[in-house]
Amino acid sequence: MLEAWGLTLTLDIARQVRRWRVEDECSWRAIAALADETWATDTRGNQLFGEDLCRESARMLGENPNDEVWN
Repeated sequence: MLEAWGLTLTLDIARQVRRWRVEDECSWRAIAALADETWATDTRGNQLFGEDLCRESARMLGENPNDEVWN
């Protein structure tokens, strides 16, 4: 699904997204903007991209994307 946004998820990306979401408490929109800057995606900070990125990162890390820390 993330390929549609121009990003192939890796373990390193998933870990970085977790840091932004869980440790830094970034919103989905902020995560999308950070991803655009970091990995040259071009979503213009699209909140839906940030949500997709969080959901898929949580799954890759073996976590529940519906847990409070991710949601």
